[in-house]
Amino acid sequence: LTRRASSSSFHTSGNVNANANATAGNNLLSIPIATVPAASEKFRVQLNVAGFNPDTIKTRVEDRRVIVEGKHEERQTNGDFSVREIRKSYDLPEHADSANLASFVTPNNMLVVEVPINAPQLQRRASQTIADSQALSLFGQFRDPIFDYPGFIASADFRPRLIDIGNGQKSIKMALAVKNYQPEQIRVSVKNNQLLVQAEHNYNDNNRSERSFLTKSISLPPGTQVDQLKSFLNGEGQLEIEAPFIEPTQMRSIEVQH
Repeated sequence: LTRRASSSSFHTSGNVNANANATAGNNLLSIPIATVPAASEKFRVQLNVAGFNPDTIKTRVEDRRVIVEGKHEERQTNGDFSVREIRKSYDLPEHADSANLASFVTPNNMLVVEVPINAPQLQRRASQTIADSQALSLFGQFRDPIFDYPGFIASADFRPRLIDIGNGQKSIKMALAVKNYQPEQIRVSVKNNQLLVQAEHNYNDNNRSERSFLTKSISLPPGTQVDQLKSFLNGEGQLEIEAPFIEPTQMRSIEVQH
């Protein structure tokens, strides 16, 4: 995976978010294609809260953001006192089930916040599916009867498109939000036409430590030339993925088992 040059700034978005900022540079950075195991989708934040009483750490959801706040006071008999406060906010990814937010402090003073990610149910009427016929026609007349073409082009995460680039050539293009992740923190893999994107960000200093994770996957349609798949990270925090597409020339037959 490479980064496309841009001067824009971008912020974290994904299964777990961390509020680190990064500015896209002018050079191209490579991210290797690898085979990695899939993981269940969940928003997770890990924050070092050493020095705070766990009872004073509060978490809440406000305007699609997780807010973490804490306050610790130390007072002496001579009237001197010290106060420590913390406030962190994290953007919730799309389809996060904020009603089921869970948080706890581990014995090693790590605050863990988790929110499940619900895969959106595609409740599309037959008329809507018919309206997609023009987009589906680009896949050719010999489409695989097993593959869910309408579900593929309706993916809200990857926003797939099949583009006719002329001279009889076609290309599948997708874009996935991966804000705040650097190219070296993102892994793109393909196995059995299943595209998997995983990212992990770690931040540590003397006062706190954070980790953020992102896992997204999508099945690619037959005819996708996965060996020629390329990915780029643009300045808006979008992972652009593209691969040539060759239209099948005959209908796939399925044997009826006795």
